[in-house]
Amino acid sequence: MKNNRYRNLLKNTGLVSLGTFGSKLLPFILMRLYTAVLSGEEYNTADLITQTAKLLIPFAAVGLTEGMFRLAMEKGKKQKQIFTAGFVIFGGGYLLMLPMLLLAFVILRAADAEFSGYIWLIGIYVLTSCLHSLVTQYIRAKDHFAFFSLQGVINTVLVVVFNIAFYLAGNFGVEEYVLSVVFADFLVFLLVFFWEKLWKDLVDPRRIRAGVYLSMLRYSAPLIPMAVSWWVTAVSDRYMVRWFVEDGNISGFYTAAYKIPTLVTLLCTVFSQAWNYSSVAENDEKERSKFFSGVFAFYLCLLFVTASFIVAGSKVLAAIMLDKSYFISWSYMPLLTGATVFSALVTFMGSAYTVRKKSMFSMWTALIGAGLNIVLNFLLIPERLGPMRMAGMGAMGAALATLVSYATVFLIRALTARRYVKFNLRPYLLGLNSLLLLLQILVMTVSDHLSPFLWIPLQILFVGAIVFVDGRILWRRISKILQKKGLFKGALGRTSR
Repeated sequence: MKNNRYRNLLKNTGLVSLGTFGSKLLPFILMRLYTAVLSGEEYNTADLITQTAKLLIPFAAVGLTEGMFRLAMEKGKKQKQIFTAGFVIFGGGYLLMLPMLLLAFVILRAADAEFSGYIWLIGIYVLTSCLHSLVTQYIRAKDHFAFFSLQGVINTVLVVVFNIAFYLAGNFGVEEYVLSVVFADFLVFLLVFFWEKLWKDLVDPRRIRAGVYLSMLRYSAPLIPMAVSWWVTAVSDRYMVRWFVEDGNISGFYTAAYKIPTLVTLLCTVFSQAWNYSSVAENDEKERSKFFSGVFAFYLCLLFVTASFIVAGSKVLAAIMLDKSYFISWSYMPLLTGATVFSALVTFMGSAYTVRKKSMFSMWTALIGAGLNIVLNFLLIPERLGPMRMAGMGAMGAALATLVSYATVFLIRALTARRYVKFNLRPYLLGLNSLLLLLQILVMTVSDHLSPFLWIPLQILFVGAIVFVDGRILWRRISKILQKKGLFKGALGRTSR
């Protein structure tokens, strides 16, 4: 049974990775196109449109884009009721959001703000993203990992096709950047809905008891401030850099820098989607604790090894992935890579709350991180704030604030999550990895002031040390699992078809 759990987790991770690598890696490659066609200010505007839409999504869907997966883990008739109720709740939430968008349009138009012309894009982005998320999280909860993976690949291909079509038509700008995602999300929503025959899982909303709606709202409502808090921690710095830094292109450079460390986030997304299913599905408390301990050690090592290579290769990655006018973006990458590592560790700790349906604890820890992030942004980014002199670090201060915020939330969650699932936090391994990576980040950040004959050997030394510390654990776990036969046997047979 123990080996089956690890094999199932690895199998699901492999299936999810096919779709997630597709949906994340190809747009990552398209960074070269985006940074060549769009100016720093235009790229930042396009990113802020999508990020503003993501801020509104939890409100429109009443937290169900995050909560549908956990709620739909219920089997039988209740699962269909939850799926149907999800659409009903989203419909109500979206209708309530529309007057807010109209009001925002009126205010921005009266202020003669250019952003007013993009409000309609935000509205349709929210609509298509929520529809896509509701159906895909539902099929993931039903253990249809193979098709969940496939739809991710299709979504990516469609985004790329629309990007290229707009570009070849000679009309690729801010609107086309956003519409490519909107069109892809809507088409994939239709594909999933009809391919999986999800209309059969819809029931008469009038036959759903009020208790079902109330239980869904009770679980998902705290996920709204949690999602907003994570948005604040991850995105508010981009708004504040644009606000406080006079050079409008710097905000675009910072946004581009944030994209490359998403290689770490990519690992986190792939793993957590499979991990959340496995962690919730495990019922035996003693075995769950052992499972958490073993998986956490593997996850921890994988994150730090990946991050170490990205930090060391910051300049190379920037030169390859970005237009030369964006090369300065590399300087923010080491700190942002560290931030994504702790963000990924925060996500793992949150799985303990998910197991126990403790969404309130997820909310409060996220609020702490958001509050700390805003305070640090005000202290570190501007040179002056009224009569007070601030640090004046600009975009570098924003990156540092993000790192500190995620690290703080991780420490809080690490101390509290073990109340719900007892597992080995591996404090010595965690501490050593954190120390090595933070020193590596420091050296890389100041490398322009050091001789290449000093910082390059130091980077090689740090990478080697982290690989030495973590490599044995990774190899031991992977080799043990791969020794078992039939790892992916029957995977595709688990789709609803």
